[in-house]
Amino acid sequence: MPIPRLMCTQHPDTTVKITAAEEVDEAIVAFTAYGCDEVMVDYEGKATPYSQPKEVVMKAAKSELPLGEKFVITVRLPNPRLEEFDRAMLALEAAVVANYFSVKYMGVRAVKWVVLPMVEDVETMSLVRRMLKRKVEDYKAEAKVDVGNIEVIPLFEDAFVQLKAKALLGEVFKGEEVREVRLFLGKSDSAVKHGHLASALAIAYTLSRLGDVESELGLRIRPILGMGSPPFRGGLNNPRLAPMEVVQYAGYYTATIQSAVRYDVALEEFLKVREAILNGCCAPRQRAPDEVLHIVQEASARYRALVMKYADKVIEVARLVPSTRDRVSWTAYGRTLTGGERVVNMPRAIVYTSAWYATGLPPTLLDAPYLLELAKSDKLDLVLKVLPTYLKELEYDLEFFDRATAEKYLDGEIVKAVVELADYLGLEARPNPAYATLLRMPRNEANIIALGKYRKFLG
Repeated sequence: MPIPRLMCTQHPDTTVKITAAEEVDEAIVAFTAYGCDEVMVDYEGKATPYSQPKEVVMKAAKSELPLGEKFVITVRLPNPRLEEFDRAMLALEAAVVANYFSVKYMGVRAVKWVVLPMVEDVETMSLVRRMLKRKVEDYKAEAKVDVGNIEVIPLFEDAFVQLKAKALLGEVFKGEEVREVRLFLGKSDSAVKHGHLASALAIAYTLSRLGDVESELGLRIRPILGMGSPPFRGGLNNPRLAPMEVVQYAGYYTATIQSAVRYDVALEEFLKVREAILNGCCAPRQRAPDEVLHIVQEASARYRALVMKYADKVIEVARLVPSTRDRVSWTAYGRTLTGGERVVNMPRAIVYTSAWYATGLPPTLLDAPYLLELAKSDKLDLVLKVLPTYLKELEYDLEFFDRATAEKYLDGEIVKAVVELADYLGLEARPNPAYATLLRMPRNEANIIALGKYRKFLG
């Protein structure tokens, strides 16, 4: 089958609770109702049953869906460097078992790829490829079933790792024949670690240079964009922003369709997002200038220094954000943020994003002080050339900025910078009265869900 274009995922970015038990039926609905040709079964920091890929196979067989021909299951496994080794191996086993049953009952391979998240080194990628190859060979030798080759997709989720894509891919695929490979670029975790500006520029720059990588390595790269609904997480699933984000992040081949855009918006709005993503696929993009690299470095440093000032308050609010999937708590599997001499365990991206919105200050606006510096030094035009949707993203998030709430949870310094930036850019920094009323209520799970329902995404 051709490489998929739409990957439905199990991200907990919706205000609707979806249990692991419901995810088998959800996968079938993703194929049949939402038009996804790929469903990602997720084990990264998530308590997904190891039988789930097999159960999706059997449900698809019963429903007579052309799994392996028109539709495919892709498994995201835990990174064995960050989670327990056995969880990664069990997730690989789940992928191979799914193929055992799909070959046995349908004569096709349901799983053609697995995703390795948080890739930052070649060694972990090589380990997973070796272990997967052994499992495939064991089934062929012992069970007499050829479950086929399963490729490992590296997921780069750090701005500086993404900028090193050529070197990493060169090591991973060194000496292999020319073929198509899939590369997953994640926006969310990169934004948590480096801020919206740095993470957006890094992805745009990387996408603009993949042609060079293909020529030098002899590969055909099919990029996957992992993005959600809020601008901080890419905005590609946002009904208002998607038609513009596909231009900003041109060069992708596949895009994720996360939970919020399926469950928190009307079907008509979802269809507009789907159409925008499909129509925007594979468009060429201009080569981003190397001057971007310095801005990525500076923006990341400024963002991390700023976040450290408010880390304790954000963590306090984050504890109130409910999980709408059966994920491992972020206190056990979170994200490490480094600023100066301080290292902080932060929530994963969706909870982190939701917490910032709950403070009255959407996280895209954390770049405000640095953006003012860029504007005053005549460097903002370079950013807007590489990120043509950036002002629209700021305009969108200013609708959820409330000065009084942000001053209460944070302080006047960051609020002043946001107001000054909005004034400089000619944008209005005022929320809808109904949303402002919700923001000024006491924080609890119900209030955070209500805020998410208004925005049409949890985080």
